[in-house]
Amino acid sequence: MRKILFIELLGGIGDVLIALSAIHALARTHPAAELTVLTFPPGGELLKSDPLIKRVICAEPGKAKQSVVELLSRETFDLIVSDTNYDDIDVELSDGASLHNARVVTNLWRQPPADERVGDRFVKILVAEGLISPDAIKPAQLHLTPDELRRSQDLFNHVRRPLVFLCPDAGMAIKRWSDVNFITLGQILQQRWGATVIVPVGSDVKQAESIAEGIGGEARVLPRGKLRDLAAALACADLVIAADTGPARIAAALNVLTITLFGPSWHGRYGQPLPHVNLQGYPQCPERNISNFTEQQCWYGGVCPLDKGWQTCMEGISVDEVLAVVEGFLINRRGAENTEEERGGFESET
Repeated sequence: MRKILFIELLGGIGDVLIALSAIHALARTHPAAELTVLTFPPGGELLKSDPLIKRVICAEPGKAKQSVVELLSRETFDLIVSDTNYDDIDVELSDGASLHNARVVTNLWRQPPADERVGDRFVKILVAEGLISPDAIKPAQLHLTPDELRRSQDLFNHVRRPLVFLCPDAGMAIKRWSDVNFITLGQILQQRWGATVIVPVGSDVKQAESIAEGIGGEARVLPRGKLRDLAAALACADLVIAADTGPARIAAALNVLTITLFGPSWHGRYGQPLPHVNLQGYPQCPERNISNFTEQQCWYGGVCPLDKGWQTCMEGISVDEVLAVVEGFLINRRGAENTEEERGGFESET
């Protein structure tokens, strides 16, 4: 194969990262091919320094099908893989491929079991199609430039460790853990572990400022900037705690220990792989649609329909539950540092 196109137009930053393991496996299996990814901004920005991806094309929001049609009208590909089937994009791909004698794979889902992660399903299907080799499959990995990492390291070189990022924002209100919980968690992290707590600004500056102010001490806000700048900052963290949203997946793809908090979405489908930890709010919810959580009554309504007195099932995740995981992470980290000190080879992290 000379040219491969991967189409990821589901719309979220997290969707790009879920597909990344499959994208990389295609590149490793076909090292002589030029791999192009068609996706939406800002998620596409995360791929632009990736050594396995030749080119990233960003589609205009709201013009997914048009972007596909225009790309196929001016270029041909030997293989087209897509995780996107809405607006008859799969039909368009099949019709276009027949004109150019390309191979097309448009269904990377195909009735998965309830507890198979989406990204794992993608690579399993591509193996079954004979398009990737099993030894080419690795966890998703983001690539940042040395300059990006150096700028972020300069910001955090002298802060007290552990450095913990609390990411309260989420695209939908129903996926947000309460501000009070984040404040309580941040206070305990400072008191018990001497942690430096960073709260990145998401869609609401006041929310981030209020949480950092509520935590007090050395907690501080990370101003909103470019997505790659956020990724570089997260790469410096010892731990990231976030809802099921883009920053959690960015952190995991940078090998930063991550605790992801799940509410309406099901951790068995969308959770992070080990050693990351996924906590599910009210796992026995009778309303949860594991196949498509966006069809749940709570999703667009923004309110839990159950007689629980909850705004969201995220309230089923307690601060103590999160702390139990945090302490396991930080105890193991401290033990590793002590071992290195005893060997005389420890250097402070940056």
